[in-house]
Amino acid sequence: MIKTIHKKLLLSLISGAMLVSVAPMLQAADDTSAIEKRLQTIIPNDASKAQITATPVPGLYQIQIGMTVVYMSKDGKYLVNGNVVDLESNKNLTKETQAKTRKLALKKIPENTMIVYPAKGGKDKAKHTITVFSDIDCPYCSKLHKEIPALNDAGVNVRYLSYPRAGMGSPSYHKAVSVWCAENPAKSMDDAMAGLPPESKQCKNPVRDHMIQAELFEVNGTPNIILDNGELLPGYVPAKKLITILNQP
Repeated sequence: MIKTIHKKLLLSLISGAMLVSVAPMLQAADDTSAIEKRLQTIIPNDASKAQITATPVPGLYQIQIGMTVVYMSKDGKYLVNGNVVDLESNKNLTKETQAKTRKLALKKIPENTMIVYPAKGGKDKAKHTITVFSDIDCPYCSKLHKEIPALNDAGVNVRYLSYPRAGMGSPSYHKAVSVWCAENPAKSMDDAMAGLPPESKQCKNPVRDHMIQAELFEVNGTPNIILDNGELLPGYVPAKKLITILNQP
């Protein structure tokens, strides 16, 4: 199975920060040279990919590479791995950053590689769209699948990306390939989620690409539900509760 590059990166940042000398570094009041130097030391191969931005907290900077978000003091001496919450507005600034990143990343995945269950009245008239990393052999994925009609009736498009957790070449992987290669993938998915083995098929398919995306999105189980605002909900959420979450202002 492909390893999650951003989780490995986070481990590198944390372990590297513990091992590297924290000698003081002089810098101008508004530059990030100390942070850049520290990243070059900790993650030399990925330092150039890091987006460094100021936070509302004086002297604390956000470091983002892909979905991974950590924080570093302006002098490059301290690394903070956790959420920054604005207590005045009750907003989780870390999760907001990650949600925006997911939303942008989702736009780069062609919808024609997904299996889509359109909202009642048509996909273009939907109130919301959720994107689900799903595994045919996951019981909670099957449970969520049974609630797609309720979601569609509430004006929600449901889009599937494939994430067979057992990995490449597993029975779950071959089932996913067969479903995506079926003449009617949505019908084949319905049957597979109901426990009927799909007819074995092979074709050019997006399953492996979806698995790579799951790693980049740091999906660690199924179902993982990404809302249209980019928020990720790990695990099964009942349709009624999901609709309530989607309709929150």
